[in-house]
Amino acid sequence: MTRRLTRLGLVLALAALAPDDPAEKEKPKDAPVGASYKVPYRLTQTNHYLVRVRVNGKGPFNFLVDSGAPALYIGTKAAEKIGLKPEKDEFWTKIDRLDLEGGATLTNLKGRVEDPFQLEGMNALGLPGASIDGILGFTILAKFRLEMDPTQDRMVWTRIDYNPKDPFVPKRAEDRTPSAEVQAMQMMGPMMKFFALFLGKQPPDVLHAQGLLGLELAEADGEVKVSVVLPGTPAAEAGVKVGDRLVSLRNRDVKSLKAVHEAVAETRVGDKVRLVVRRDGETVDLFLKAAEGL
Repeated sequence: MTRRLTRLGLVLALAALAPDDPAEKEKPKDAPVGASYKVPYRLTQTNHYLVRVRVNGKGPFNFLVDSGAPALYIGTKAAEKIGLKPEKDEFWTKIDRLDLEGGATLTNLKGRVEDPFQLEGMNALGLPGASIDGILGFTILAKFRLEMDPTQDRMVWTRIDYNPKDPFVPKRAEDRTPSAEVQAMQMMGPMMKFFALFLGKQPPDVLHAQGLLGLELAEADGEVKVSVVLPGTPAAEAGVKVGDRLVSLRNRDVKSLKAVHEAVAETRVGDKVRLVVRRDGETVDLFLKAAEGL
C-alpha cells in the first residue's frame, strides 16, 4: 500500500505560522537543520523555476531559482517597494529576513540590489510570462538540499548543516576595467530592451493566489484521509480532525488526491468551501473560508 501526501492551497508550513508571543514575532528563526519544506514553484515559459518569497516581511515577490548565480539578487523595483536601500560604500546590502513560500525562513543575509541582465532582459520581453523580482543564487541555495520533480507542483527543500561563505566582493569598477565577456553580458539587458520596442512585450499571465485551507491529506485504498490539520487555519477553525475521510469537496466527490486538486484548483481567498467528511461512521458537513497563503 502506497501513501502520498499533499497540501491544499499555497500553504505556509508550521514554522512560518505567526507565534502567539509578541516577543517571538520580532525574532525570526532560521530553518533548522534537517527540516524539510514543500516549496510551491512555477515553471515559466522559458523553463525557469520561479518561487515566491517575502523580503523583510514585504511581498510576495517572484524569484528565480538559479544555481549559476553566485548570491542573492534583488531587482531595483522590488527593493524600492521593500524600502531596501543599498548601503553606502558597500557592494552587498544586509537583508534581515527572507521567507520562502512553504515555510522556510533565513535571517541575517547579504544580497545585491541591482538588475542583472537576466532580470532586465527577460522582463523587457516578457519572456517568462511573469515579472521576475530577484534571483536566489548559491549563497541561498547552498543552505538546502533541493529535490525537483517536474511532475509535481512543489519542490522539497531540506535544510543541511552547511553555511556558504559570504559572497565574493568584486573590485570596484574604477579599480579594474571589466573583461570583454563581462561587458558583453552587461550589454545583453539593454539590447533585449531595445529589441522589445520592435517585437513587443509579451503580456504577463494573470495569476490568482489559491486559497489556503490548511490540510495535509493521504491517499490509500481508494479514499482520501486527513493526516494533518495545520493549527490556526480554516480547517482547524471549522473542526476538521485527523482521520476524517473525505466524501466531497465543493460538492464534488473526491476519492483520490487528483480529484481533490481538481476540486480546489479554482479556490480563491475568501471563498466558502463546503467539505463533507465521514467520521466515526457518521457524515459531517463542514464549511471553511479560504484564507490567504504567502
